[in-house]
Amino acid sequence: MIQPMLAQTAAAPFDRSDWLFEQKLDGVRCIAYLAVETRLQGRNGTDITRNFPELHGLHRQVRQPCILDGEIICASFELVQKRIHKEKALDIRVASRLYPATYAAFDILNVSGDSTAHLTLLARKALLAEVLTSEERGKALPWQLGDGIALFHQVAAGHGEGIMAKWSLSPYVEGRRSEYWLKIKNFQEGVFYVCGVTEGEGARGDTFGSLILGELVGDRMVYVGNAGSGLDDSELKHLLAVLSLLKGDSPFTRADIDRPVKFWTKPAIKVEVRYLERGSDGKLRFPTFRKLSNR
Repeated sequence: MIQPMLAQTAAAPFDRSDWLFEQKLDGVRCIAYLAVETRLQGRNGTDITRNFPELHGLHRQVRQPCILDGEIICASFELVQKRIHKEKALDIRVASRLYPATYAAFDILNVSGDSTAHLTLLARKALLAEVLTSEERGKALPWQLGDGIALFHQVAAGHGEGIMAKWSLSPYVEGRRSEYWLKIKNFQEGVFYVCGVTEGEGARGDTFGSLILGELVGDRMVYVGNAGSGLDDSELKHLLAVLSLLKGDSPFTRADIDRPVKFWTKPAIKVEVRYLERGSDGKLRFPTFRKLSNR
């Protein structure tokens, strides 16, 4: 089983002639084993082949048996996540027709039984272009050399997740988060009401796990998600002391919170939150606390 190479995080886009840049995909990481048939492996090693029947012909798109690294994508991240968790054969078949997936390959790890991990990324990209034919269900992800800032702004303008920066001479470092690959995310920021806190676990057992966030829509408070990251120990203690004085009833008519609530609060405190994007249900993806807001 191959463990995919992972990326570190960079704070901002950059230009460098010895680095290549590509769009960061909003899908499910997948190692594709393509020989006499197609086998798809998720990031954690699980076999996800049966969940994507429309990709079972990927092995017919390669000129030699190979192992590819890439992502399975649908029209949105939420849709591809739904595909992963379906169990029944009928549900899987219906989902494949309603929101079909494609495979975007960005690396090649083995050709005809020979590992390519020691080759430079540029050499692997060239080999990928030779081996994989571009069709509806599978294609190589476009990339460019040197100009990361312009690509980032282009992706951000289209509300994309961000870009990947990769050292063009790097080998493939299996199963490790490497400085050779960097992810640069296109985050957004907003101000939201604190409407409660969830129970804490482990080191946060004496404080709380996350802030329950709400947003006023007309005269109604709507649940938008939880922010647990970005809070240090002093902020956790300070916020707990302040929010304990504002305990009240849930301000939501509906809030599908997937963790135990420690207590609800009156929506009197606002916080600034950084997040990646909003889902179709209005919830924030990857929200992170930044600071208390006076807005």
